[in-house]
Amino acid sequence: MRAFAGRRGGFFVDVGAGEPVSGSLTKNLVDGLGWRGVNVEPLPERHARLRRARGRDVNLRVAVGDSPGTATFFRVVPGPGKTGGGGLSTLRRDVLARHLADGWRHEELRVEVVTLESILGAHAEPGFDLLKVDVEGAEAAVLRSADLRAWRPRVIVVEATVPLTKRPSHREWEPGVLAAGYEPALFDGLNRFYAREDEPVLRERLAVPANVLDNYIPYACARRAGLIGPA
Repeated sequence: MRAFAGRRGGFFVDVGAGEPVSGSLTKNLVDGLGWRGVNVEPLPERHARLRRARGRDVNLRVAVGDSPGTATFFRVVPGPGKTGGGGLSTLRRDVLARHLADGWRHEELRVEVVTLESILGAHAEPGFDLLKVDVEGAEAAVLRSADLRAWRPRVIVVEATVPLTKRPSHREWEPGVLAAGYEPALFDGLNRFYAREDEPVLRERLAVPANVLDNYIPYACARRAGLIGPA
């Protein structure tokens, strides 16, 4: 919100959108600045919630990768003593294996896989505002499936650690982002933020993490205080 202050009616593409409220990078942009965009989410229950909550957006029930077709998507579900798990779901069998070793369980879904290039070609325009990628280990495949130098989103945000660890994973895909004309702005412990090299002011705004001077209220606290209604 700080980085895009005053930018009303912006456009985003959110690959691995998850829930429309909990953990959403785009909710405040939609509610506060009137943005719209494309939400990509292969889990059917999450896709249904996005469709209900984000009627102005394009909501795609697909996965993204560099090999179009169909693939097995591993939905992670709770094992003994676990709760949640949907956000850990992945196309990567090696990522799934680590979750299973940690006590999670899984179900298998067949999903359509499309390239990021095809999504951008159908719904975006070059120079759109924000590309976010959070796909539990498959970030490199998503990023190399589109010509970032041609599409030139102003900001790119990518999950940059091995799922459920602090181990960095950006070395696999960051060289391609930098080569496309981006400069790193921030690593918040989980995600890496990049701005186009021709937007130094935007990069400067991104470089400072959310802090007390932003005067923000966590969503759960705002709900308890009655400042906002149900999701």
